[in-house]
Order: sequence, then structure tokens, then C-alpha cells
Amino acid sequence: MPVSSATIRQARAFEFFAKRLWPLWRPFVRRYYSRRCRNCIVSERYSPLDETGLCQLCRSPRPQPRLAGRDPLEKDLKEILLSAQGCGQGRYDALVLFSGGKDSTFMIHKIMEEYPALRLLSLTLDDTFMSPVAMENVKTIIERLGVEHIIYRPPPAFMEKLFRYTLTHLNEDGGYGTVDFSEGEFLLDTSRTLAASLGIPLILCGYSRPQVELGLRLNHFIFPHQVHQRDRTHVAGIPLKDIFEKHEISYWWQGSRWPEERIPKLIFPFFVWDYSESQIRKEVVRLGLISPGADSPLLTNSKLIPLLGVVDIFHMGYASFEPEFSRLVREGKAEKGLWRNIFELLEYSARTGHFISDPVNEALARLGLTREEVGIKK
Repeated sequence: MPVSSATIRQARAFEFFAKRLWPLWRPFVRRYYSRRCRNCIVSERYSPLDETGLCQLCRSPRPQPRLAGRDPLEKDLKEILLSAQGCGQGRYDALVLFSGGKDSTFMIHKIMEEYPALRLLSLTLDDTFMSPVAMENVKTIIERLGVEHIIYRPPPAFMEKLFRYTLTHLNEDGGYGTVDFSEGEFLLDTSRTLAASLGIPLILCGYSRPQVELGLRLNHFIFPHQVHQRDRTHVAGIPLKDIFEKHEISYWWQGSRWPEERIPKLIFPFFVWDYSESQIRKEVVRLGLISPGADSPLLTNSKLIPLLGVVDIFHMGYASFEPEFSRLVREGKAEKGLWRNIFELLEYSARTGHFISDPVNEALARLGLTREEVGIKK
């Protein structure tokens, strides 16, 4: 699919308007968006604001910032990566999950630089809703990094079934905690199965600390090994048997089928590494790994994201991705003004149809759903 597609053009227009024009336009359309915390930009629909304009989280005492080299987990992470070098039962020591975005690109580069003896295989899951920019990034970045790579593309009907069901059975965490989370769990299950079959002892995933803590509900960079030993039966609280036929459930992780020595360890390096969003974006561009502009999360995210954002606005009053980004803003790791503009503009767009109607309609048509079935009101 060419990167000049209508979907990408609209995403670029949305980003340009959010960066350049929304600050001028927002005073005239206040009725379309909610008030936001003056410190972390989270919506009042998520956390009520006090008389000074602060949300509950910003009124609470803040934890001390982590200092580079002072986190005791850094030593544990280094030991795991060093000990994994040369330990694979086959050609590879670690399977690295690669989306074509800035975070996974930076992770692979850093691992290759600091642990050159670690034999890597990178894996991209093409869920059939990948951004054309992300797919183009995948091709060019893999060549520049020189790492072995495979793309796994499950049957489109399988992914459509997963997204259709989760989108119409949202839990309390909205699109982020149901649809996006389910796709993420399928990615992790795919990596587990591949690693076990190839004798790869370690999986590296580029989730941030907020994604690990808010999404996976974990407080450590190592995924609990006992969970790997079980078969997948639910995703986002939904029984797999409610979504899939029996033979389709075999696409998910079946831990009981593998001997103990074949079950891989899953870790999240960014839980330990203390980088801001801007640091990572600048570095991948400086290194020549990603072209300027192609590092934007708005362009490299799934083509389902506009639909999820609009559905969230009508179901919850705010986008379910906001808690993650507002936390990054509180911690000084994401640009406050930019993300405030993006989430306000998303609210405005959801209620007016401007900027994102085409990608929303395309996603609904692909999934065979109507606006009414997902709760989008005219």
C-alpha cells in the first residue's frame, strides 16, 4: 500500500492541524471538548479537576524521579542480556518485537550496540491494519540495522473477528484496554510460540513503563514465568471460545504444550531505561534509522486508532489512551502542549466528523460494523 494513501494524508493533516492551527482554533470551539488538567492534560472526564485546575493524580505527592544508573533494576536487566548471549538452542538468543515505530527501532539499535554478541531475530506482526508508514519503516529500518527479520501475517478474517468482537464488547478501559490490549496480547503470544519453536530463550518487547503498569498490570520488567506455563483461555477478560472456533484458538499461546526448557523469558527493557519520548524521536532520526516525520506515533500507529478514539469519546467521554500519555507528561517524558492539542482535537473531531471521518468509515467497513453498533452518535 503506498504511503501516500488517503488515510495517511488525513493523518498528516490531523497532525499538522494539532501542532500548528489548533491553538488558534480551540478558543472558538470550546463546547466540543472537555477541560483538562493544567499540569498533565488529562480530561476532567477521567479525573475531576479541583478549583485550581489540577486532577487527583497531580494533587497527590509525586514519586522521586529515577536517576540514570541508580535504578537497581538496571543491573538485573544487564545481567539477563549478558547471560543470554550465545545461549539460544538454535541460531538466535533473543527475539525482538519490532513494530516499525520509534521505540522498537531504538530498542533494537541499543541492544545491538551494547550487546553485540546477542544473536537477534526481529519479529513484526502485521495485524492487517498496519499503517503504511509503519510498514515502509519496517522495510527500510531492517536494512539499515542489518538484523534478521520475519513478518508474521495471520489470516485477515482472524484479526477482523478479534477486533470486531472486542470493539463491540468494551470493558471499563475502553478501546485501549480491550481492542488494543487484545492485539498486544496476540503479539506476545505469537512471539512466545515462535521463540519456543526456535529454541530462543529471551523475548524483548518495547512497551514503556506506563504500558507495562497500566496495560499489563505488572510492576516489574520481567513477565511472570508461571503465566507462560499456562494455556491462553481469555483476552481482555473475554473467553476466547466466545470469539473463535476451536481450531482458531490454537493461534494463541498454549504453554502446557511446551517443555520447561523451551518456554522463553519475556522482558520489557523500557521499564528500566529512563528515556523521554522526545529523546527517542531525536535519536532515531539522528542515527538515520527513521526519516524525519516518519517517527510520528500518529503516522505509525494502527489504522484502527482513529476509530477507537472516536468510540471512546462516545462511550467514556475521553480517549482511553489518555491516562498513559498524561502520565508521561507528568513525568516530563512527553510534550505537554502537543498531546493536549491532539486529545482536544480528537474530541472535536469525534463530535464534528472533521479530519478523521474517512479512516473511521474505512475501519468500520472493513470490520462490517455500523456506527450504531459501536455507539457512535450522529
